Order: sequence, then C-alpha cells, then structure tokens
Amino acid sequence: MTLSDRIERTTLLPVPRERVWHAITKPEQLARWFGVVSDMDFRVGGAIQFTWENEPCPYPGVIEVIEPEQRFAFRWPSYAVGHPRLTFATAPSTLVDITLEERAEGTLLTLVESGFASLPQPIPAEEAYRDNFDGWQECLNGLRASLQSQEVV
Repeated sequence: MTLSDRIERTTLLPVPRERVWHAITKPEQLARWFGVVSDMDFRVGGAIQFTWENEPCPYPGVIEVIEPEQRFAFRWPSYAVGHPRLTFATAPSTLVDITLEERAEGTLLTLVESGFASLPQPIPAEEAYRDNFDGWQECLNGLRASLQSQEVV
C-alpha cells in the first residue's frame, strides 16, 4: 500500500468567516470541538499545547502561518510524543493548514494535513495517517455543531 502524504477535508459552514476564524484560533473555542489548548502563543513561531482526555501528555505544536480570517497553519509531531528518543525539536512532524474562503452560503473551510509520507521509522506513518484521517472528520463535525449551537458573536 502506498501511503498518501496528505489528508484533505473541505466543509461549507453556514456562518460568517469571522466566526470560523475565532473557532479555529481562540483557545476557549478550540476546546469546544478539537481539544483543550492548555497554552497558545498566538504568533508565527509561537507554541501551542493540545491536550485530550484520552492522551497521557500534551501534544506540542508550533504556529507556522497566521493570515487573519484566511489561513492558519501549525506543525505538530506525529506519534513522537512519549517516544523516548524524540523531542518536539527533533521529531518528524506534519503540517496542518486551514484556509477559509467566504462564500454566499457561509465559509468554505479546507483543512490539509501533510507530511505523512516523509515520516521516518520508528514513527508508524500509516497508523498516524489512518487515525488522523478519521479524526479530522470527527473534528470538523464537532466544529460544525459548535458553530451552530453558539450565539452570534
């Protein structure tokens, strides 16, 4: 089986782009649909710490791109957390790139996570890809539900 290098998900959200931007960049709103952000230094090069109930330790990330209301991207390690020989600085990582486009019906969100094909051993790239492939769909479903349940801000 040839491993794909990227996961791409696109969804049309029936809310203004500003609301989607806040939902993907504000820690308290990210917690509603993605996971708890225990720390975020919101600048290019800034650190992010993601925490989930079912994970023993936080996943670190670093912000790569901020283009307000258009694009937000961060890099995070793939299966490197907890590996005895890897740290975030030395761990192979994937890039999560989210773009927003205004449409008459709302906001078109495109999420691309790339870099799986270049993950070296001992990182189980195929397992990381499978988990994230399913996980991103669940996350985007959660984002849609969160945006639909919120009052207009």
